[in-house]
Amino acid sequence: MSQKSLFTVELKRFEPHTVRSGRGHKNVKKQLHEAIMRAADGDDIGAAREKIRNKILRIDVEFRLWKGSDKTTNTRAKKDLDNLLKPVLDVLQTSLNTQQTEPGLDLMEGDESVHEINAKKFIVDDESEEGIRITILEHSLAR
Repeated sequence: MSQKSLFTVELKRFEPHTVRSGRGHKNVKKQLHEAIMRAADGDDIGAAREKIRNKILRIDVEFRLWKGSDKTTNTRAKKDLDNLLKPVLDVLQTSLNTQQTEPGLDLMEGDESVHEINAKKFIVDDESEEGIRITILEHSLAR
């Protein structure tokens, strides 16, 4: 059964990051938030908010990580999938943090509305292929 996307954004030439404890923690989410705002028209995000509200959601995320080169020490390809997901889920919510001092995309109030997550990690040969694709769909209850 085919499902219609409620919101899709693709970030190209963007290095997916994990949330690190301590220094740089907030910056990762802010960078992702800003990149999504640049890639998605503000009207598209507003329309998506209306479509997504009060729905049970499925989120599909594809991470494309650059494998690095022989001349660099690069650990991008070694990032854990679960750690890559955390900033994505946080950015989609109303606020980037529990103190609610940094606004998120406000596509969902909290991640309790997410009933299914499909995440994939691909290793790409060229740094220009690196990025993230996020798709939010209404969760199909039929199994």
